[in-house]
Amino acid sequence: MLERVALFSNLEPQQIARLESICLERTVPKNTLVINEGDETDCLYVLLAGKAQALRSDDSGRQFVVNRFAPDDYFGEMSLLDRRTRCATVITKTQCILLILPRKAFFDFADAHPELYRNVIGTLLDKLRKATQQIEELAFLDVYGRLARLLTESQNADGIIEEKLTQQDLADMVGSSRETVCRIYNELVDGGFVVKDKGRMRIKKKLPFNF
Repeated sequence: MLERVALFSNLEPQQIARLESICLERTVPKNTLVINEGDETDCLYVLLAGKAQALRSDDSGRQFVVNRFAPDDYFGEMSLLDRRTRCATVITKTQCILLILPRKAFFDFADAHPELYRNVIGTLLDKLRKATQQIEELAFLDVYGRLARLLTESQNADGIIEEKLTQQDLADMVGSSRETVCRIYNELVDGGFVVKDKGRMRIKKKLPFNF
C-alpha cells in the first residue's frame, strides 16, 4: 500500500512492510471531521481510498479549500514535524480508508532510515511551491481568473471535470462567495463555454483569459 505513496516510494519492500505494521487503519464515513484546525494532534495520515479536503475558515465562517486529497495522498506532516497545532481542517468528501502513523513511530522509523527525511524535505518543498501559486492567484487574478484556471486544470482530455463539484465547492476552492461563482458559471454556460454532461461539467471550448 505505502509503496504507492510518494513519501515512501523509494523505501525497500521490507521497510514498507515494517512501516505498514506500525500503522493503524481506520475507515471513516463521508463528511467526517478528521482534523480540526487548531487541534494538537500527533499523527500522519495516509489516504488509501476515498477523497478528502483541507479547509481554512475565517471568523465569519467563510471557508477556503487549501488542498484536496485523493488515494495515496497524505496529510498532517507539518504538525507531525514541528509539534504545532493543526493549520487546517480536514473533512472527508466520501467514505475514506486512512492509515494513521503516530509521531513516535514515524521518528523511530525515520531515525533508522534517514532517507525518509530527504523525502519529507522534497514533499514539503512541493507543497511550498503550490502554496506560493495559490498566493499569486489570490493576489493577481480576479475571481473569474481563479475559477477559469481551476476548471481548466481539472478537466480531462475530453474536457470533462470528473469530480462532481457544487457551486459552493467551487466558491470554497477559489476563495469567493457562492453567488459570485454562480453568476460567472451561468455566464460561461450562456456563452457556450461550459455545459452539463451527465451531471458533470464539460468545457466545450477554451475559456477566455478575461470574461
